[in-house]
Amino acid sequence: MDRPARLASTDEPAVDRDVAAQHVEGPTTSGHHNVVAESSGRSPRRPGRTTSILVAAAVGLVVLASLSDFVAKSLVIGATENAALVLAALGFALLYRLTGLLNVAYAETITLGGYFAVWLSSSLGWGFYAVVLPAGILAGLLSVGTYLAIFRVAKRRRVGDLEMIAMSFGLSIFLRHGLQFIFGYQVQFFDIAPPDTISVLGVGVPSFRLLALASVALLSILIYQFIQRTRYGLQIRALASNEGLAQASGVRPLTVTLLIWFVAGLAGGLAGAFYGVGSSVSPLLGSRQLLLVLLVVLVGGIWDLLGVVWVGVATGIALTAMTLQFGDGLYSSLVLIFAFLAVLKVRGRRLTAGTKV
Repeated sequence: MDRPARLASTDEPAVDRDVAAQHVEGPTTSGHHNVVAESSGRSPRRPGRTTSILVAAAVGLVVLASLSDFVAKSLVIGATENAALVLAALGFALLYRLTGLLNVAYAETITLGGYFAVWLSSSLGWGFYAVVLPAGILAGLLSVGTYLAIFRVAKRRRVGDLEMIAMSFGLSIFLRHGLQFIFGYQVQFFDIAPPDTISVLGVGVPSFRLLALASVALLSILIYQFIQRTRYGLQIRALASNEGLAQASGVRPLTVTLLIWFVAGLAGGLAGAFYGVGSSVSPLLGSRQLLLVLLVVLVGGIWDLLGVVWVGVATGIALTAMTLQFGDGLYSSLVLIFAFLAVLKVRGRRLTAGTKV
């Protein structure tokens, strides 16, 4: 989103630039309002209080899991097997909250992460743990490439939001068939030794799933701290809140936007690698997950990025619990989808509404 800066004319009052500077320089002397609260007119959120409540709830679940075998299985299997869902949702949320774009082609970023990991593992003979990060980086670079080649050009030509979504559909189809042309139509598997199994609350968990969970925790903390505590994070919030004011106060939209697209692609690529090693890699790997990822982002985005993480974790646990109880994963997914839609209906969310960081 690097539209040409809307520079103030010479006869504009100087106070406009002062207001713009406040968007980038951050907290005022009172320390109580930020870029988002300032531009929207709403009172600032208190993420610390929400996080404390959620952490207390998580601790309560762990205590309950120690007393119930069903809760233990739901908690451990749900959190570890669906860690890739949280990674994918986190990356999608970064793009959506910055640009307001529902990028359907993000599904192919997830798929590419799986294919990159399989290709690196088979061609270089590396183990899964050695190819996870390179696969994510390659997916991140491809994400930046799609922005520069397609979305940036469209934005500079002032293409509308609906047209941008249609373009992302087209890009998704193009990338999917390109993957089939390059890697073939057959399902691919990782040629790796069986992973070690580690007991957590009496439930055996493959080591790579614990690595996925650790990646979610680490990436979530890093992204949250980056956006809330660093100068670039402040610029991201300013750009998401009011692009014109951010540009007028010296923010470089291209640098900030490229950074976001890379981090989002990195998260999606990591998710694809973890999805793939857990089952298999196929051209529809990301497409099968996109609806659930989108709903997690829309519901979790009612709060903030940490809300996306917590809703993603809760979704994984709920899916596992219902599957263990009823023995049908499709039924569990449908129940969750209707529950998400009910929440969005109550909250009055719209799919095309651009939620800000």
